Amino acid sequence: MILDRELIMLESRPVYFPGLNGVRFIAAFLVLLDHTELFKGYFGYKVFWPEKTSAHLGSLGVTIFFVLSGYLITYLLLMEKRSSISIKNFYIRRILRIWPLYYLIVVLSFFIIPHINFFSVPFYTEDINQNFALKLTLFSCLVANVAFVFLPTVAFGNVLWSVSVEEQFYLIWPHIIKYFKNTLLALISLLAIYMIVRTGITIDLLSIKKFLPHGIDELMERTRISCMIIGGIGAYIVFNKISFITNIIFSRYIQIAVLATFMLIFFDLIHFPFYGLVKTEFTAFVIMLCLLNISCNPKSLVKLENFFFIFLGKISYGIYVYHLFAVVICIRLFSNFYPSSFGSSHYLWDISLLVSITILTILIANISYVFLESKILKRKIKYSTVISGDQVKSHV
Repeated sequence: MILDRELIMLESRPVYFPGLNGVRFIAAFLVLLDHTELFKGYFGYKVFWPEKTSAHLGSLGVTIFFVLSGYLITYLLLMEKRSSISIKNFYIRRILRIWPLYYLIVVLSFFIIPHINFFSVPFYTEDINQNFALKLTLFSCLVANVAFVFLPTVAFGNVLWSVSVEEQFYLIWPHIIKYFKNTLLALISLLAIYMIVRTGITIDLLSIKKFLPHGIDELMERTRISCMIIGGIGAYIVFNKISFITNIIFSRYIQIAVLATFMLIFFDLIHFPFYGLVKTEFTAFVIMLCLLNISCNPKSLVKLENFFFIFLGKISYGIYVYHLFAVVICIRLFSNFYPSSFGSSHYLWDISLLVSITILTILIANISYVFLESKILKRKIKYSTVISGDQVKSHV
């Protein structure tokens, strides 16, 4: 959600991952779809499906984002490692990419939106002054995921929980890639440690849960570092051209099986003993296989490379952080036209609402990108060993 486009150039050799902008937009749209249905329910309007289904789609979208982040960031770091990884420059690049929109949403959600009645949402907006200092401190320190789990809702700001998780991931990731000689072993070991700790807490293997804060299970689930590690493993396979693995993954029959499994996940049709303990990682693994085929397989069954998706992928960070504003604006504007009966006009209203929310979100995100993000991103050039994304055009 928060990475640049996948055009990478090292030593004047461009490497392009086609289709991943499309993946990024699909992930953002799933979150938008989740919150559109959720907020329709808040306002008392009929929804297409239960809240559990909406939450599943939104969670799937976020998981796609995390796997994609791990995949791309790890690949960029592996390329940079050929010369030398500058930890300082890595953090400067991440700050320039992530912080402007992150802290803009923090300011809006804490200091401006709570004082505009138009954005009041039943069952969602709460008194911002409740635990104000603690919530603001956690959000300001990029641990919004902790605030999300343990504190009252920060309306329009809680979407930043996933951005905070990625920032926490970035704290350790360049060090692992830079200092561990056997990168694959480090990735697998870290994944195993995380899974053991999370599973141990979930099933209370050591009977210590009573000493831990209530909600620790949800916090561990939302940390999702496993998704980014799995994405990183995919990047390692691609970067090191491990052909005996890619030949299997790229085969037509495996592609069909992976896509079929993804659709089963999409419709939440997979269930087996202990599935709940590995659901996130199983989903991430399937997504990783999809990403490898879409980005690196010339015979991929899924083609997402076109101007439309390139444009939407570029502004996907904005789509993610701004979409809740568009949801509320459109629902309030459409409320005067809501049909009195739930006939065919009801579905026409729903479709028109979703289309309007999507268009308004894209408009806001594009304005943000053109007038704010793109100007800041130009500063990344001098801190980049690997020139990526829109930097390439300004560099050559």
